[in-house]
Amino acid sequence: MKSQKSLYRKWATRVMLFLAPIVILTACTKNFEEINTNPAGLKELAAPDLRSLFPGALVTGLGAGYNETTMLLFAGVYSQHFASTNPAQESHRYVIVQRWQDIWPQTYTGTMPKLVNIIEATKGGKEPTMNAIARIWKVYAFMRATDYWGPIPYSKIGKDTTVVNYDDQKSIYFDFFKELEEATTDLKANLTRPSFESKDLIYNGSNEKWLKFANTLRLRLALRISDVEPAKAKAEAEKAFANGVMTEVADGAYFKTSADFNHGLANFMARNGSRMSTSMESLLVGYNDPRLPMMWSPALGDGKFHGVRNGMTVAQQNMPQNGINNNSAVSLKYAAASMTTTPQAVFYASEAYFLRAEGALNGWNMGGTAQAMYEKGIEISMRENGVTDAGAIAAYINGTSLPIAPPNAFPTPPLTDIPVKFSTVPEKQREQIGTQKWIALFPESHEAWANMRRSGYPKMYPLMSSQNPDIAADKMIRRISFLDREIIANGVAVKAAVPLLGGGPDNVATRLWWDKSKSN
Repeated sequence: MKSQKSLYRKWATRVMLFLAPIVILTACTKNFEEINTNPAGLKELAAPDLRSLFPGALVTGLGAGYNETTMLLFAGVYSQHFASTNPAQESHRYVIVQRWQDIWPQTYTGTMPKLVNIIEATKGGKEPTMNAIARIWKVYAFMRATDYWGPIPYSKIGKDTTVVNYDDQKSIYFDFFKELEEATTDLKANLTRPSFESKDLIYNGSNEKWLKFANTLRLRLALRISDVEPAKAKAEAEKAFANGVMTEVADGAYFKTSADFNHGLANFMARNGSRMSTSMESLLVGYNDPRLPMMWSPALGDGKFHGVRNGMTVAQQNMPQNGINNNSAVSLKYAAASMTTTPQAVFYASEAYFLRAEGALNGWNMGGTAQAMYEKGIEISMRENGVTDAGAIAAYINGTSLPIAPPNAFPTPPLTDIPVKFSTVPEKQREQIGTQKWIALFPESHEAWANMRRSGYPKMYPLMSSQNPDIAADKMIRRISFLDREIIANGVAVKAAVPLLGGGPDNVATRLWWDKSKSN
């Protein structure tokens, strides 16, 4: 089996197994290239070949393996979107199970080789729209990876080197902004030129929607760095908004699932090891949230919505009241039966409004007040979840009910004391924005966990127990420690990356570069 370093070294080559080979002979002649090139082979990848690479670049970042492990068993429980009822899934007790870190191979041996080939083959104005969209997707995929580990291999990927050095997270984020600036400029100037057409399994070739996606991603990244680089964050956020972010449900990004590319979360639900968390129960039941039955199913035992605590011990998980029949599984929309039909969320349009709401609180020009953006975000999220009754939406936005104390086997108070109706107190407003954003992001737990670490909201219940000696049960896990597979394959670079964490050790309690908020 080839080592990971060997895979890194091969990224820059454009060798596709499904293409006819180029035959190279060793004889010397002044007409070497003309004589010794197989006329049936390819000298370079043409537009149809490049388009055929793009679905793979999408699916490896959003496919079944990614969501079954890295998303659900890590971000899903760390964000408390989900709770585990399977005793074998110890990651919810802060155990870093190395074999479940699928985001690493999916990113580095699945997504990036395809994107590197596309970007290299289309640079210089050859195919500006494909080049721009590939760069946008590269930022999206790398954002998830760096928000798991912090420093990662970034600028050196695709280079022929035996040691693939890591970049610090600040440098990575600043390059994200450069990439998005250049990509959106090129895309905006070439909106009528074709891009990935039917091979685009998110927007079906719509350059206009990819442009909004990129600007909204830029806005997300700006909020992410707002505590550590406030001036840079403001400038990037205002530029993103001015260039046009998502505003309608139809602007949202959803991956088209099928028998070939199924919904990773729904696929995992067939294993029946996850249920609603008590955080979800406290908020959704307390607020009489119309989205509740769109997200979760009533428990089989009594027909009501119930959640379980995160971080339960094996003995606690085996208690009858914490069993799968007595607590809420996902709704049919996300159940195993829907894995080939339910589109997989990539980026909700509602998030754009919550980002703008928080930006407005920061004093940024976001095109409206924090309250107006907050309320519009709730409305769009309702519509994204199939709630269209204007009266019900308005009643929810103006609701004054509070989160409940979930009735379960352990003392569990209400998660917080805020209603949905927008407060007059700035810090309460931030909590409300963060809480409603967390609900709206379901089940996209990658972003939910990142935003919780950055903002401190929504509040979370302490784990029932932690099996990780580096972090207590009442603390939020801040990152994933560097991988054993990387220490074996790229150990010199990993050792050099530890100081890039900013002084903290390589463990789950060390905060990332952007994770500086005093509220969390």
